Amino acid sequence: MLLSGKHHLLIPKRAALAKKCCWRGHQLQRSCVSGTKSSIGTRIFNSRSHLGQVRFRNGSSQHRSNTALLPKQYLDAYDPKRFDPSTHQRNDVLFNLIDGTPPPADSHSATPKQEDTHDKSSHEYEESWLGTHLDRWRADPSDFDCYWPVPTNEELQDTKNKTTTTKRVLWSNWTADLVRDRDKSPILFQYDDIVHDEDKNTEERLLKAFYQYGLVLITGTPTATDSLPEGVMTEATKNATNSQERAEDAILQLALMIGYHPLQTLYGSGVWSTSSYSSFYNSDDSDGQVKAGSTADSAYGSTSLPLHTDMTYISNPPGVQIFLMVQPATATRSTLSSEQDSTTIAPKGQSVYLDGFAAAEQLRKENPDAFHLLASTQRRYRCIDDAEGWHLEACGPVINAIHREDGWGPVTSIRHNDLDRLPDLPPYLSQNDNSNFTTFYDELLSAHAAWDNILRRDEMRLVIDLKCGDCVLVANQRCMHGRYAFDASAYPRVVMGCYVGMDELGSKWRHSGFSFP
Repeated sequence: MLLSGKHHLLIPKRAALAKKCCWRGHQLQRSCVSGTKSSIGTRIFNSRSHLGQVRFRNGSSQHRSNTALLPKQYLDAYDPKRFDPSTHQRNDVLFNLIDGTPPPADSHSATPKQEDTHDKSSHEYEESWLGTHLDRWRADPSDFDCYWPVPTNEELQDTKNKTTTTKRVLWSNWTADLVRDRDKSPILFQYDDIVHDEDKNTEERLLKAFYQYGLVLITGTPTATDSLPEGVMTEATKNATNSQERAEDAILQLALMIGYHPLQTLYGSGVWSTSSYSSFYNSDDSDGQVKAGSTADSAYGSTSLPLHTDMTYISNPPGVQIFLMVQPATATRSTLSSEQDSTTIAPKGQSVYLDGFAAAEQLRKENPDAFHLLASTQRRYRCIDDAEGWHLEACGPVINAIHREDGWGPVTSIRHNDLDRLPDLPPYLSQNDNSNFTTFYDELLSAHAAWDNILRRDEMRLVIDLKCGDCVLVANQRCMHGRYAFDASAYPRVVMGCYVGMDELGSKWRHSGFSFP
């Protein structure tokens, strides 16, 4: 193999003569990393060691406690010279420029050997970069999560603090009064403040709050819509129709802010509506026509809904649900039965939210075996709509967490919906017998009961009676939602909204500087 000196292209002798082809792959110069230098510290490599050490400008060193430092090979592979400055793709991968095939196995590795590409020069990385990658590698839940209430209000309000110190806050013991309190609520925003925020400061605060808590309440959102006949509108809904801004436009603007665009699903490609009166619809902005979508879901009734994740039956469930209360349910009769006491909440369509990450950590603390079983057992979910021709199925554990050699790391997502979950099958073994089956089902049933026991606790559930114009952003793969039952009266309960993809939400968070497992 020869290097074509000027352009650093790896050329096989035989191929150069027979096919006149060449291999793409840059030979990295043996020099210090170029780019922005850290004002905090630099990474110094020792040629005899495979680990790096943080060297600060005052000459001191710092090792993060209870961690192994990042491997030298990993840091070398992140050398900026290994990446195209425009596309940010790797430029050190060897392949044939004509047909794209990799090099012969006996010629050279696809990536140059780490020890051959650098001498003993130092490489400078910002401390925040090192911390982010070290936390992700170590995968310790304490690096990513803390508990409500947060230690100081300053950390909560500091939108410029976008390093790994910005942790996800696992919340519980929340009430409607707390989340509506302008002085105490960490998730409360005004719609007008968001749309009239020229400096994007409010948008940054909202993205941070959504990252930390997985839930945001926005009040004063426009609710004017043409989707309901006038005969089923309350007086408040009729008055809202005089607004210049439509509910559909407000929802799409929030989707743009939190995740670029709405996610297309079986329920449509834009704004959808659920109510106990009208069918589900999707407004297509391209031609102004109203197109129907699937209504094969219990959300279109008036019964209560248990806490759940939406669309567990697709491979990657939506990252965000935007729920706008357009018309709350109206009470037409007494909803307290003789079996209920005075402390029971009268059901009138109240919304219920729960932090799934907090519930998972509580289960890990109380019942590690149940946590392990729900994190390691694949469960299947399904949605069938005969009218529209949909049949969707997907698998995943209830609790998705980083698997470490010594156990489970931080929780990354929740997939829980008992109404869409299919019966479970034990792992297939050639020597299966009834005793194996009994053990599997008994243990899984016990683990799920322990999970349900946490979900039913009052301190874990936020119950809030949404008002007209209240818009809730829900991180669907973290926070579960449900509702109380309500009377399907002449004035139906109407909720409008849309989905945003998890990949799009993750992109927004990363672009804002937030790191997650």
